[in-house]
Amino acid sequence: MYNFIAKLLNFIESSTDHTKSEIVIAEYILRNVHKIPEMSIYELAEECHTSPATITRFCRKFEDITFKELKEYARTYIEFNDTEVDFEKLESKINLSQIELYYEELQNSLQETKEKLHSKDILEVVHRIHVAQKVAFFGVTFSHVLARNAQFKFMRLGKYSSAYSNHENQITEAENLTSQDLAVVFSFSGETRFIRNLVKILIQQQIPIIAITGDKESFLAKSAEKILLVSERKFQTYKSPIIEEINMLSVLNSIYLVYSYYLNSL
Repeated sequence: MYNFIAKLLNFIESSTDHTKSEIVIAEYILRNVHKIPEMSIYELAEECHTSPATITRFCRKFEDITFKELKEYARTYIEFNDTEVDFEKLESKINLSQIELYYEELQNSLQETKEKLHSKDILEVVHRIHVAQKVAFFGVTFSHVLARNAQFKFMRLGKYSSAYSNHENQITEAENLTSQDLAVVFSFSGETRFIRNLVKILIQQQIPIIAITGDKESFLAKSAEKILLVSERKFQTYKSPIIEEINMLSVLNSIYLVYSYYLNSL
């Protein structure tokens, strides 16, 4: 349910007028998400200095949901946060060895990722990026950070690139790409509902797909023209991908390094 908060942030980011009632409501929810499940629509309206009708309109505009569903989104997000860290496991290991274990696992996973990368595959991806009219980078939550990172890197090298943050814009981008473009999709599991829906649209549009993922059997991997695999290792105590994201970033940086050299050699 991280998407609930991400969508609220995107909702605010997309507005140029932060005095609007709907932005005030979104910001109140972000600051007080733990209160939302127990609040009535009248209480929320009072706190935001607006009316219950405006709260209802906000819910529809935000996600086409009811106020009751908004409360459930908040409740699910709170429950997710409460299980973000397995504190029972953590408390039994809460010492410096936890940090040492992290770096040991990270080094091992990076070595595994290095072994999975083949120069032929990297060169093929670099060539596909070079000849594409546009490169669209896709990813959600933590993977979106990688997608945006990729966009910045390749735009600085003169490659027309995109990396939209919210789901709706990513879907629209997928629908507007042509067969002369290229889609690069970051997803460790390759199996989330959004990624599956996105990939189906890319397939319908006949857009070539490069997958950067940890599972060669995932829907994303099986749908891709080229797969760049990373280590399957995870740091089990945490749900946040503190190992996976660095491995995917290392693959991105490998592509970037080779692409930079390729441009200089032209």
